[in-house]
Amino acid sequence: MTAAGKRVRKIFLTPQAAEKFAGKLRAAHNTGQRAGMISATLAAQAAEAERILAGTGVSIVEAARMAAAKAGTEVDRETFGDRYDRAMLAREMTWRRRYTVDMERLPRWLPAWFLALPCGTIDRSVIERGVTDGRELARSTLDTRCRYVSAILGFRDRHTKTSSLTILTDDERKGLIAACEGAGERWAVSVLLYAGVRPDAEHGEIARLDWEDFGKHHVTIQPEASKTGSDRLIPITAALRRAIKGHPKSGVVAPAGWKRRWARIRKAAGVTAQDVTRHTFASHFLAAFGEDATKNALGHTAGSSTLFRHYRRAVTEAAGKAYFE
Repeated sequence: MTAAGKRVRKIFLTPQAAEKFAGKLRAAHNTGQRAGMISATLAAQAAEAERILAGTGVSIVEAARMAAAKAGTEVDRETFGDRYDRAMLAREMTWRRRYTVDMERLPRWLPAWFLALPCGTIDRSVIERGVTDGRELARSTLDTRCRYVSAILGFRDRHTKTSSLTILTDDERKGLIAACEGAGERWAVSVLLYAGVRPDAEHGEIARLDWEDFGKHHVTIQPEASKTGSDRLIPITAALRRAIKGHPKSGVVAPAGWKRRWARIRKAAGVTAQDVTRHTFASHFLAAFGEDATKNALGHTAGSSTLFRHYRRAVTEAAGKAYFE
């Protein structure tokens, strides 16, 4: 067997020659000159892992350690099936009927082995493997089902908001942009600042947003990307249009490794709060465009009191309008 996990046939003219060769191999193993034998499957997986990691500077062992650390938390050890059950119980009264019906069908698309996987071990490639499970699916069907699975993976229990929120100063906002490395980071930060999408790096709307969702006048937040499971339209203001000029027509908005990038950008700008961009957007949008428009852009219900308790900040109408010009 080669180092790549492929079996190689070796022909010997006599049984004695074969035994002599086998004896040399056994001696090499016993003296530590040759590693112990592993299965063909494991060798193939190691070779594939090495191919994936090529150019990253990360070894297979380091990648394994990082994966083990990620899967070490309680929330990431939760199986997909358990998280699905928890999400259905928590959201069945808030999701739209059509979305709920589609979610109820989700276990039919997935094999038992996928439902038993720890959530911390599931990435896009694993999702696609589970959704197809040996079947041929149209790309549109595959993408839709993957979005539903990702929505379950991103489910988190609601947290209680604090009564004191922070909004960015002009210098801090400029500092975030200045700390970005490359256009991809600038575009993503600009979307956080001027569209107010939920910023969680792993499971927030920024992590599920695609450039195809950006139209001429609005950003469309799809139900599977929204925290509430409902879609909404966010106006593309002059500030946002200018900030994302030249963005690609399709592809994820958040660059690869966004959690690490966003942490680095905030640290460089001296910004510690995770949701500060959404709070800044909401406060300025409320001052500039009023309650109804802000509720629609944020995805809040008609009777929501969050605007009054958290986002009615000391921002004048003139300052609010200037923020989006």
